[in-house]
Amino acid sequence: MKPVPWPYTLPIWRSFYRAVSPDGQRVAQIDPAREVSMGNPTFGLLCVTGGPHMERCNPSFVWSDDSRYLAVPQFHRFVGRQRLLIIAFAEKRVFASKERTWYFQPELFAGGQLIVTVEPFRRSAHAATFQIPSELATRFTPLKWRDARWPQAPR
Repeated sequence: MKPVPWPYTLPIWRSFYRAVSPDGQRVAQIDPAREVSMGNPTFGLLCVTGGPHMERCNPSFVWSDDSRYLAVPQFHRFVGRQRLLIIAFAEKRVFASKERTWYFQPELFAGGQLIVTVEPFRRSAHAATFQIPSELATRFTPLKWRDARWPQAPR
């Protein structure tokens, strides 16, 4: 079998992905993920245990080391650019980055610092850092309830 060439080995081309939070309490997964368009990265429905289900997400998400946050790229307005979503579990809120790019690839989320690669397969690839939660109020916008619905508590 012929090996898959770079850049198709990057996380943004996964056909599915499942990640358990560091505390073991939640599972986030996208299965299946489909190409946005031929030869381009993938997207699918992100489902999180006890959290929202978000459409058009890329299967390159990452949990914060304290399990309070999940960072996931989302294709905004279907096949346009991506924004970066931060799902805040304690607050039951979702925040969207004000910054948009063709592709975000989250790499590491530790000590309140989220590191992402912007445009991971282009010559212009570079790292970007977000301080979470301190920059949620300045570099992100909270999504409205209709765009980020949380499961209802049983009655």
